Amino acid sequence: MREAAHASSDGSYRIADGGLATGATLGGPRLAVRLNANGSIERVHSIDAGTDLIKGFDVHHYDGDTGLHLPRNASNFTLRPECQVQEYDLPGDLHVEKTTFALYDKDAAATCYVRLRVSNSGDRATSLNSAAVARVKRSFDDRIEVRWDQAVRTLAIRNRDTKGQARGIVCSETPASWMVANDHARIVANQWCGPFDRTIDAGGSDPLAAFHMEHQIGAGAARTFWFAVDKLSDGEAENGMGIELESADDALVRTRAAYGTKLKATAMVSPVGEIDLGVYWSKANMLRVMRETPTGQGFTNDPANSASCVGRDAAWFVHGCDWLDPDFSAALLRGFAARQEAGGKIVEFYDLRTGETNDDGLNVNDNTPLFILAVWHHAVATGDRDFLDELYPAARRAAKQLLAHRDERGLIFCTADGTGARGIVGWRNIIDDYRISGATTELNSEAFAALTKMAVLAKMAGNANDAVNFEREAAALRDAIELHLRNPENGLYYLTLDVDGRKRSEVTSDLVFPVIFGVADTATSVRIVQRLREADFWTEAGVRTVPRDAPQYEPARVHGLLGGVWVAVTFWYALAASRFAPDIMLEALQKTFAHYARDPRATNTVPGEFSEWLHGETMVNEGMMLSPWTPPRYLWAAIEGTCGLEPTVEGARIEPRLPPSWSWLGARNVPLRGETLAWFVARTDCHRLFTTHTVESTLPLEVYDRDVTEEVIVEGDDVATMAFARGGEVLVFIGNRSPHTVSVALRNEGILSNLAPRRRFECLKGEWKDDLTDERAEYIATIARGLFALIEFS
Repeated sequence: MREAAHASSDGSYRIADGGLATGATLGGPRLAVRLNANGSIERVHSIDAGTDLIKGFDVHHYDGDTGLHLPRNASNFTLRPECQVQEYDLPGDLHVEKTTFALYDKDAAATCYVRLRVSNSGDRATSLNSAAVARVKRSFDDRIEVRWDQAVRTLAIRNRDTKGQARGIVCSETPASWMVANDHARIVANQWCGPFDRTIDAGGSDPLAAFHMEHQIGAGAARTFWFAVDKLSDGEAENGMGIELESADDALVRTRAAYGTKLKATAMVSPVGEIDLGVYWSKANMLRVMRETPTGQGFTNDPANSASCVGRDAAWFVHGCDWLDPDFSAALLRGFAARQEAGGKIVEFYDLRTGETNDDGLNVNDNTPLFILAVWHHAVATGDRDFLDELYPAARRAAKQLLAHRDERGLIFCTADGTGARGIVGWRNIIDDYRISGATTELNSEAFAALTKMAVLAKMAGNANDAVNFEREAAALRDAIELHLRNPENGLYYLTLDVDGRKRSEVTSDLVFPVIFGVADTATSVRIVQRLREADFWTEAGVRTVPRDAPQYEPARVHGLLGGVWVAVTFWYALAASRFAPDIMLEALQKTFAHYARDPRATNTVPGEFSEWLHGETMVNEGMMLSPWTPPRYLWAAIEGTCGLEPTVEGARIEPRLPPSWSWLGARNVPLRGETLAWFVARTDCHRLFTTHTVESTLPLEVYDRDVTEEVIVEGDDVATMAFARGGEVLVFIGNRSPHTVSVALRNEGILSNLAPRRRFECLKGEWKDDLTDERAEYIATIARGLFALIEFS
């Protein structure tokens, strides 16, 4: 029987204990925190230290009178963007709420909090012993020195051999007792064995730090206490100069506020609330991996293990991050521009701690055209002329580097004859004993788009000669692709013209690239979209990387790159399908995100958390629990695919891609060129676009002055609301997400308090009803399934 997680109206997920195979992967500007399925901390990883601060942390409870270990009963979890909350009952009418989170403050030290609130619902006071336990060594050979700093209630841990890895475990109150010892049996005993002896033995294979808290909790009362894992300087750890941390309550309020503010950016409203929820969680997951590092802002290719920031991942991240935090996008691109090779190539990755670079030894790579595309995307999305002036030379050098590696056919050609990372040019570059080089369709499609966008950047920069040259080179490259990389046998594209001269006809998910980047004509694009939707590619959780019937199909090996389901590829596919098959786009976005919550224990997923890749047969996650490059592609596909936003030099073009079953769709608070844009499309006499700014569109356009959605109060379940104002009028849109007819009440408060309904659109009749002056002050609307109410006030 499946144990599904259920989403609440605030976007959080709730699931019972036993419903997860693992806990959430949380994060802040300087930390990644991985949790176990039982709610304990698996590890706390610091980007500044370049390693884990601790491995393992949990809190155990014992009856203060009998000493018996108190089991956790009726435990359940609430998963929120900023934290994981575990609630459980203890014998004796005690209820515990444990909240684990990473402090979200880029200017503060790296800190992970575990906050416990114990409440007593009984009619008598209860005595409780609680023991917090942490593993203080990260490996068997970890040579550490440990000291207790009574003044700041901190156990300070310093490495003898390595600088910069000091950390502290902080208690909110002075423990009744504490110890550092190797006595694991004592921690899992069924009986409280008395106070700890306040001694330190940090040797041995796996010493534990334990902190004993005593609390008397009166009838109807509650006690709150907390622990924190904090990054310290070596001097603080050695000399007892630790600092007082703010309380967990205050830190949680600040963290929740920081997430709340950022999550307001780019909200989607659609008839399928699950996709809107996917957009919400895509942003939350991005915030969890966006780091402040010794070399500047960036994110790593493995949040809890690595310091490597990868070029292609950064470029794809920008396409989503421009709709969440454009400043972070700019910092990412500056990081790679500063490390661009002399010849113009963009490096494969660099270390966020040291700045050291690696390029895998390829003469040409996909990071280079993707960097150009990301520079273009950020420049047009923000209209930031200073950024353009700064990054244009780097983008130009990158384009010239690509053009310098054309072969006699006019195709961009990678000469690598190795295997794995030294023989694969493209996103699947970690397949061992495998090669994809030569003239690949992936790289050449990306290069065509990059040259096209370079022409746009050149025009923006006022360089007319560059614009003409890059337009000419882009056209020539597309002609070469169509002449040499089209496979006449099936009307698709070759995987590559290999370095050995062979035409490789493997049909893979890489076929999305000619569609995404505008190489394929309409007929071929439709053919590709249809081919990737066939049963051998398609699963209930997304697109396989190669079809199930392919000779090289390996659903569980080589990181799923030869038959597994890479979730991010499904979002590429959704974007590719959006122009030609909006219903397939909808299915790709909805089913893939829903998979995380459908049966988390069986699929090794965490609700709301975008994992890396799935076994091609079982759909069980085999990769990272939180993949840093997957969430921005969902946001990109939803906003630029489904919602139809295309940033342009002049501003924006909006062409929403509504599936046949949808009659409305919208987006709010989208950052564009230093302002925020909101729009919705509704099927009135035709599909009509309502926006807060003038944009390009083939749809009839209604332009309003501002978005006033927050000033309108609608009472009703499972509805989406938007409201725009201009002059003395307000237009209120209410869309029904429910599978049933709903009734809603529009309160005569806020911006509507001095206005009267003038007319409304009757969806079922397809016409406006005028003269609503006799309507009640509190306007009530009944909305059929999938439809909407549109009410104009003046």
